[in-house]
Amino acid sequence: MFVDSHCHLDFPELTERLPEVLANMAAARVEHALCISVTLEDWPRVAALAADHPQLSASVGVHPDNEGVREPTIEQLVTLSRAEKIVAIGETGLDYFRASGDLSWQRERFRTHIRAARESGRPLVIHTRAASEDTLRIMREERAAEVFAVITKGPEEH
Repeated sequence: MFVDSHCHLDFPELTERLPEVLANMAAARVEHALCISVTLEDWPRVAALAADHPQLSASVGVHPDNEGVREPTIEQLVTLSRAEKIVAIGETGLDYFRASGDLSWQRERFRTHIRAARESGRPLVIHTRAASEDTLRIMREERAAEVFAVITKGPEEH
């Protein structure tokens, strides 16, 4: 069984072609895909995709690249993670490559997601780019080892 553990089928360029994308998945023997949430504002669309398609599940979270969006609380993430077909918390983490300046908001958001994952028992979907040391330090401090996680590490430069 092949599983796509990280896709963004709610992004407009993929939503427009969803039947084709799902057919291509089936042709490639990909039997399941995890649609990753990147903002709370977009989360209802991600959850609806999972609810409408048996081969999809979803996560709930706010990506570290998204500054100025609604910040999640632990309680919100835990509650939303209980919805049907929501199987993970994230995408979360740290991205020092695209953002600069005071990034304490990224670190706090990451801590919120880890705490929600521990409370809910859901695995984490972690993004890290140019921030490996801080990512691992925060994971240790927040006891992220108590939950499963999938980590995607972006390239440090182009």
